[in-house]
Amino acid sequence: MKPYFVRPLKQGEKYKLDVKLNSGVLLNDFVFQEEREREKVSMYTIDPRKTSHLPNVGGSFEQILKTLPGVSSNNELSAQYNVRGGNFDENLVYVNDIEIYRPFLPRSGQQEGLSFIHSELVQSVKFSAGGFEARYGDKMSSVLDIKYKDPKKFASSLNVGLLGAQTHVEGASKNLRFTYLLGARYWTNKYVVGTLDTKGDYQPSFTDLQTLLTYHLSDKLSVSVLGSYAQNRYFLQPQDRETTFGTVKQVMQLKVYFDGADLMEYRTATGAATVVYKPSNKTQLKFLTSAFYSNENEYFTIEGAYRLSEIETNQGSGNFGKAKSLRGIGYFINDARNTIQAYVFNAGHRGYHSSGKNNFQWGAFIQNEIIYDSQKEWNYRDSAGYSQLGLNSNEDFALPYYLKTKLSINSVRINGYIQNSQTLSKNYNAILTYGLRSNWWSFNSENVISPRIQFSFEPNRLINRNIAAQKLDKKLRKDWVIKAAYGWYYQPPFYRELRNFDGVLNQNIKAQLAIHYVIGADMNFKAWGRPFKFVSEAYYKQLENIIPYEIDNVRIRYFAENTASGSVKGVDFRVNGEFVKGTESWASLSFMDAKEIITNQKDVAGNPETPRYIPRPTNQFMQFAITFQDYLANNPSNKVYLTLVYGSGLPFGPPDRDRYNDVQTMPSYKRVDIGFGKDLIREDEKERNTFFKRHIKMCNLSLEVFNLLGVNNTISYTWLDDANGQRWAVPNYLTSRRLNLRLLMRF
Repeated sequence: MKPYFVRPLKQGEKYKLDVKLNSGVLLNDFVFQEEREREKVSMYTIDPRKTSHLPNVGGSFEQILKTLPGVSSNNELSAQYNVRGGNFDENLVYVNDIEIYRPFLPRSGQQEGLSFIHSELVQSVKFSAGGFEARYGDKMSSVLDIKYKDPKKFASSLNVGLLGAQTHVEGASKNLRFTYLLGARYWTNKYVVGTLDTKGDYQPSFTDLQTLLTYHLSDKLSVSVLGSYAQNRYFLQPQDRETTFGTVKQVMQLKVYFDGADLMEYRTATGAATVVYKPSNKTQLKFLTSAFYSNENEYFTIEGAYRLSEIETNQGSGNFGKAKSLRGIGYFINDARNTIQAYVFNAGHRGYHSSGKNNFQWGAFIQNEIIYDSQKEWNYRDSAGYSQLGLNSNEDFALPYYLKTKLSINSVRINGYIQNSQTLSKNYNAILTYGLRSNWWSFNSENVISPRIQFSFEPNRLINRNIAAQKLDKKLRKDWVIKAAYGWYYQPPFYRELRNFDGVLNQNIKAQLAIHYVIGADMNFKAWGRPFKFVSEAYYKQLENIIPYEIDNVRIRYFAENTASGSVKGVDFRVNGEFVKGTESWASLSFMDAKEIITNQKDVAGNPETPRYIPRPTNQFMQFAITFQDYLANNPSNKVYLTLVYGSGLPFGPPDRDRYNDVQTMPSYKRVDIGFGKDLIREDEKERNTFFKRHIKMCNLSLEVFNLLGVNNTISYTWLDDANGQRWAVPNYLTSRRLNLRLLMRF
């Protein structure tokens, strides 16, 4: 039976069809053809439902981003990620056009808890690794654009495992005027952090509640409220630590015995209200207001005694594997009482208007930031005479490190943008998007202007149409899209960039700048009769007015001065598609070189360093990742989910505040997670003749193996001096192999 009417629809367009049936009349098929918008430069679209089964040791949605090209993270416990040589603070995150902020104080990935995004509430995900449009904000690296669901009927889910549980409920009124989303999560990483070298009493607890309520007052006017509250607590009473490191010829062992406790707790809340008015199908006006609150406390007093020994490596010796010499002993105390309270209030407007070949967008926002910061930290070291005591100029006793500050900031930002997306040629689907952003900050009275432009076209569009019209072999089609982008991406400091190592705010700080040059292409093709896409991009980022920083685990400490410049260059590749029929898998490969040159840098003795290029702290030459899904051909309900990540080593150095010493290289990051799943109830089952199948839409039970290969990945180093004055970098390892049992149900 042939269709009698074909109506092409653009993505997001609505079409109402009224059909009246007469007795004895046969109605032919009605076919909708959706013309999807091809992804813009560096933009990736992720289907959250296709990734919900993947093993996830951190419990955060952002884990899936780490398998995309240009994205890297050497810490499975953290939701943070680096993009094309940038750090954690250079990434924008939006949920329903509301910017999301992360906490300030966590020092390690296990303290972070859950990220803001509740995966079961997500409708669509767009991620840009660079060259993004002017409508997005002022950060130097990336944008994660999340849209939560707009439910049409009741549904719910439950996801329970050894690491915690999450659930959600969604629904709508009969007339669809009112819709609601409710989500709750509880997570504890006690099970996996138990594999760390430091043994003790771990009591982590992370919970959050979220809701999105929408009321459609009319077809043209709607109001929505987004709310989130999270309470996170990480408590540790360490007991002892044993770490073995070194080379085959020289193996060292560090043993530490602890007393004291470490408490990190923070509460965050986000509230937002949005009013959307659509005077016509071509115009949309959106008014937004939001508030963010964070109350963070970091209290710890840890004392310990350590012993550094060299291990016997001669297999013929009777003491093989035991300590053969003592290289150092010592005692230390680390103490901190740090608190931060942050308030961010935002109000603004976004508009959209379509006119022929042009799609105009504009927006303006005002933001008030109030931050109260209290720091009190000190430490004491006694290496039994192997290192000097802390003495001041009067030879009185002084702590080697002592910091006590109370800071506050109350500032206002005003920013806005205009943007137009123009179709230059329908025959080649040539689209030019150009825009301008402006951002003014009261703290330093600086205003920055950011021009941005993107271009894409399909060189073979006419040829492909002729091939389709003549019903020729589809293999003759060359479905390419060529893309390019250029833009200025200023990043005015938020708060962390203002504060230096001594707890002083720099009143003369300026916005950092990254100028993006991006060119790439993507191709849709078929292999084994199934759809695939290949994406490749080359990029260059020119960095100006950069603020140098050091990273310890996930803690970023800035020098709070615009004393660096540099560059990042690299290439990204990605292929995704149905390697196994009916499942989505992909592989990503990236190569990158990120370097910087610092002026006014002083060494440990206070002498000026000679300016020269050194690797940036996030410089990772190669990143390779695979996400693969498979099932048994004769029993599709039995599935396998695999995630593999390899990242070459990052630069590091001693904690001496001299970036020119950070030129050593960590070991590479290697991790494989695998899950074996069984669909107890399949979502596509038609026969639902039992009570459970009538009420449960889908049920999957999976056994997950985290860190399948048991690799000891290094996240940071502890530095010690031995009796001979030699400094040793003792690696701090990440989690080891663990099993997890997880049950996922959708109702």
